[in-house]
Parts: sequence; structure tokens; C-alpha cells
Amino acid sequence: MSNGKSLTALGRDRGGNTLAIFAASLIPLIAIVGGGVDASRGYLTKTQLQNACDAGVLAGRRAMAKTGEYGDGERAKAASLFNANFDSEIVDADQVLFTTDDGDDGDVTGTATARIPTVLMKIFGKTELSFSVNCMAELQITNSDIMFVLDTTGSMSGSKIEGLRDAVEDFHKTIASSVTDDEVRVRYGFVPYSMTVNAKRLLVNGDMPLDYIADSAPYQSRRAYFDDPKYIPDETSTHEETETYGNLSNRNCRDYQDNDYPYSGRNPEQYGAPPGRTVTVTYSAYGSGRKPCRRLKTTVTVESYRTVYESANLWRYIQTDLDVSALKTFGPVQLVTRVSSDAYVPTRGFHDVRSLAVMEGTSGLSKTSYTWEGCIEERATVVDEDMDPVPSDAYDLDINSAPDSDDTRWKPYFAPAVFYRDNYYDWVDWRDTESHLSSRCPASMRLFQEVDLTPNEVPEWLEDYLDSLNADGNTYHDIGMIWGGRLASPNGIFATTVNDEPDRSVSRHIIFMTDGKMEPNRTAYSAYGLEKYDNRVAPRYTGGDDLADYHDARFVAACNAIKDEGYTVWVIGFGSSLTDEMKACATGHRAYFSDDVTELRATFRYIASQVADLRLGQ
Repeated sequence: MSNGKSLTALGRDRGGNTLAIFAASLIPLIAIVGGGVDASRGYLTKTQLQNACDAGVLAGRRAMAKTGEYGDGERAKAASLFNANFDSEIVDADQVLFTTDDGDDGDVTGTATARIPTVLMKIFGKTELSFSVNCMAELQITNSDIMFVLDTTGSMSGSKIEGLRDAVEDFHKTIASSVTDDEVRVRYGFVPYSMTVNAKRLLVNGDMPLDYIADSAPYQSRRAYFDDPKYIPDETSTHEETETYGNLSNRNCRDYQDNDYPYSGRNPEQYGAPPGRTVTVTYSAYGSGRKPCRRLKTTVTVESYRTVYESANLWRYIQTDLDVSALKTFGPVQLVTRVSSDAYVPTRGFHDVRSLAVMEGTSGLSKTSYTWEGCIEERATVVDEDMDPVPSDAYDLDINSAPDSDDTRWKPYFAPAVFYRDNYYDWVDWRDTESHLSSRCPASMRLFQEVDLTPNEVPEWLEDYLDSLNADGNTYHDIGMIWGGRLASPNGIFATTVNDEPDRSVSRHIIFMTDGKMEPNRTAYSAYGLEKYDNRVAPRYTGGDDLADYHDARFVAACNAIKDEGYTVWVIGFGSSLTDEMKACATGHRAYFSDDVTELRATFRYIASQVADLRLGQ
């Protein structure tokens, strides 16, 4: 075969072209595969970097919610969570940098950068890939109703009550900083409590009808006893005339003027006896001298008498029905505080301190004026150790139904008319030494009120209200939580206020704060009367921790009723440990302990951030 034919045959044989074709396509193939590999690594890096950045700013904003500022500590927490979510070894990253700062609107912004080496693209001169992502976390509040149930007992005095005021203001500032929509509405309500609660504002403003308060109610009070009859002249006439005897010696003239000359007589002379007609004749000197001797004869005739009854100096300490209808005007009313030994009244028998004060035809009674502050005694209930289920006639734990009988009406808290006695039974005492019980009346409750959401400003009405909180009395968590639920319930007696815009979707929260465990006092006056005698909550002779257990059961029952109405319950223990009942009261695990004022303020800020809903921004 000639050489020409061999070359022609070789050119026609395609099997020999594979190597050349492969060699020619190898470079673009490496570029495609290498680019895909490095692109995948880059995507993984950027995704991980973004997720870590988001986690970091969320942690930073959450830390800021607790402290109220964004400093080195908050930045460190943000960096710590960023590092926990970005594993540089997986993508062989270096030059990883994460920085955060707080924004003007209460947000936390962050920037994260990283660099990774290329695997295959380096042969084309691309030796590394750089990435940078931005992130931001903010609070975004929705329409919210927040009811504060606040312990204002005696142990909260001084720095604690000041710290509570500051904590609520911190809460508000956190909420206000989270507003991103001008249409958002936030409302606050308040129930300060100690041994009872105060409904004056609700009654005066007309939010709570006055006929929800009973006109009469039984109190552990006292009655004064009047028994000895005394006759008071009713119809009287007086006649005077001058009588002359003549010239007498000085001595005889004096005797004549005293009706003892010329015959021995009486002065005065009395005829008849009360309560019948009586005549009293009295003689006295008229003018001076004895020539002639003159005297004045005064005749007093009483045609009729009225009979009154003098005090027997006797008090009977006993449960007594008192007329309290006048208290509801919030004007001064009188009650008797002391009965003198010569006091009298128009009717025989025992009379209470209120009826004596308004009784006509009395004498010798010491009175005082009292103006009802608006605190209440709870409506009727029953003794039950568990309150699970709640008995139907435990009307105090019914947070929705309006009163329709005296059992379901509330009673004025009437401390000046309530008396403690050592004896369990009715007690009769000749002394007037027993003292009434002092009043423990907290600040008035407030229904939901919309708050201005200007950042970093506290509305004046809110500052004024917080300043009005006073610390006094023992700790009755149940009465506070009952009324927190009553004021906040969308299905209760204040539903018109709660549901004033029915088309508005609302997030509902109750924040309960206390600095101690339940501490009822059986010898003190509370919303449940004098528990030693009234026994509305627990059987007679129950005291100490056993009495607290009965109240704790009511507290948990009230919490459950509130949660059934769609509320999230947050519980804060301030300076004392959280009891099992407090933990059970909270929704989920939303029970927190604050050891001091600084921690209390941080806890309020943190809860505000949770209420506002911490989320990633754009």
C-alpha cells in the first residue's frame, strides 16, 4: 500500500479522534464542575452565615430586652450564639467577622462576613470566595391587652414599691419601642391587691353599677344596750309670781324665801310623777332686803313626758347586719364610737353603731365620720379544700356573672365598724375598750386604657397611677387574681370595655407579680371578713399554713378561669421563691424569679419583649 493511501485511510478512521476531543474539552469541563463544586460550597457558606447572623441578632435583642441597653455584655451574647451556629471548619472558612449594634427604633442590626478558598476554580485564578450578609432583629407588637395584677402588701414598702413602679415603666418603654404600625393599639389595666381590692374608680366612672354593691350586709361588729327608762318632759308650761310676807328678820326672810317659814315646807314642791302630769313649784329670793320680804314662786307644769332609755354601759360583740346604703355615695357617713354613762335613745334594746348614728332623739353618743374608700368584701362563697371543680355557689370565683341577689353582690369593706373579740362566740362586755380594726385598702383598680406608644416616653396618667400605689396589709393572691380575671374577661361584666372594638384581633396577657407567698390572717379584716369568725373560706379553727392552702386552691382556680378566657398568664416572684401554686398559675413555664429590684426590672423588660414578639426584621 502506498503512503498516500495509508494517510487517506487514517483520516477516515474516527476511532483515533477520541483522545484529541477529550483533551480539547477537559478545560471547560473542569471549569463547569469546579464552578459547581465551589458554588455549592459558597451557597452552604452563605446560608450558614445568614442563619448564624439571624441567630446572633435575635440573641442580642433578647439580651437587650432584659437589660434595657445594648453594651458589651449584650454584644457578647450575640457573638456567642453566632459562633454556635457558624461552623467554619465545615466550609474551611477564615476571616469570619460578626458585628452588631442597636438601632434607633429599638432593633439590633448585624453584619457577618466570611471567606472560603476555592477547590477547583483556583486553577483559573479564582482562589477565594468572599461573603457578606446583613441581619436585623426587632420587636413587633400586635394589638394587646395587658392586665397587671400587682402585690401591694406591707412587705412591698420602701425600695420595693419604687422598684415596681420603675419596672412597669420599663415594660412600657419596651412595648413602645416595638411598634412598627401606627394602627397598633396597646391597653393596660391594673389590679393592685393586698387583703382586698378597691373598686371606687369603677363605681364612680359608672363602669360598675352601684346596685352591684349590697345595701346591707353582716359584719363582725357590736351593739350597745339601752334598758333603763328615763322620762324627758315633752309638753311644759311655766308660771311665775311674786309673793310678799311683810317685815321679817334676815333669818326669817331667808327661810321664807326657801319655803321654810312660817311653816316648814319643801323647795321645790313636787306633785305627780312621770310619765303622768307633774307640777314642780320652786321658791327663790326676789330682790334684796327684808322690809317687806319677797320671794319668786315658779310653777312648772309638765303635761306629758316621752320615755327614753339610758345606757346600760353594755356592748355586745356579735355579727350584725348593718345598713351600708349611704356608703355608696362616697360622702361622709356617721357611726357611733362611744356611749357615755348618761346616754339615752328612744327605744329599749341593742342598737348597732350605724343605726345609733342616724337615730333621732338621742343624747350622749360620740360619733365619727367615715367615707368609704371603695374597697370591697367578696360575694358569697363556700368552703372547699380543692376548688377543682369549682362549686356552682362559690360566687367569688365566678369571674363573669353579674350580681342578681345579695349573695352575688359585693359589700363595702367597712373597717371602722368591724371589731375583733377574743371569744369565738358572741361576747358581752361592760367596758368600752374594744377597738375596731384598721383599714387595709389598696389603690383603686383600673379597666383597660389605651396607652400612647411614643418611644421612651411614659404617659402622664400611667406615672400618676403608679405613684398612687401604696404598700400595706397581708397577702391574699386569690383576691387579686379573681379581680384581674374579672376586669379582663371578654365574657364578663366589663365585656363592653374589653370588647370595645370586636373586629380587632387582640393578644391578651395578665402579668401577676408578688413578693411573697400566700399569707392570710385569720384575725385581720380582709375581703373575706374576719376569718376567725366568718369562716367563708375555711372551717372554724383553721389557721396558719392550713388556711393558706385553702386560699391557694382559690388562687389556682382563678388562674385557670383566666386562662380559659384566652389569656396568657405571666408570674413573677420578687424576692421570694416561686411556690408550686405560682408555677401552676402561669401559662406554660412563664414563671420567673427576681431576686432584687434590678432583676425585677429586667424581668419586666423581658416579658415585654415576649409579649411584643421578638422576630427578624427586613
